[in-house]
Amino acid sequence: MAIPVPARPSGYRLGSRDASLQLEVFLDLECPFSKKAWPTMLALMNQSDGLTMGITAHPYVLCDHRQSWDVTKALVAIAGDDPLRGWRLIGHFYQHQQAFNSDACDGKTRQDLFGSIEDMAVKFDPDLANADLIKQIRADSGPIANRAKASIRYGIDRGVWSTPTFLVNGSEVPGMESSATLKDWQDFFASL
Repeated sequence: MAIPVPARPSGYRLGSRDASLQLEVFLDLECPFSKKAWPTMLALMNQSDGLTMGITAHPYVLCDHRQSWDVTKALVAIAGDDPLRGWRLIGHFYQHQQAFNSDACDGKTRQDLFGSIEDMAVKFDPDLANADLIKQIRADSGPIANRAKASIRYGIDRGVWSTPTFLVNGSEVPGMESSATLKDWQDFFASL
């Protein structure tokens, strides 16, 4: 079955689409290395004036992170088309990653995972307590799943096979890993 063409570009972009410097980061919400890189991505965005750089966070699901698919659907459903909400929610999920990583879900059912996702969603936004959101997140087809799949397809098209993966102006950044600091990134950008 083909994945439908998305109605909007993949990911959650902050900063300018017209900036000469475009950083894309592909993150798996269950990946401890993606979690490790996230504070540096936030620092990069915070130090940018929004005109000189655009940063797009793409949710990406690795095959060995079983819970990531459902958490990614939650991200897509809750953030909607709001990039800032998407960035905040990514950070929120990383703060609570221990609730849905492999160790936490060992011996639990997918229904247990949905309960954890609902708890995390309500902690993020109490107004979600009575929302029909969980039904949308539980579905493996439909608009929410299609948007999550589109982001994954985009990553596959870009050659992403691990997370975090960083692209600058469409090219993978060699040697940049989850342990890269803000200074490492600043030095890299200065070298371009």
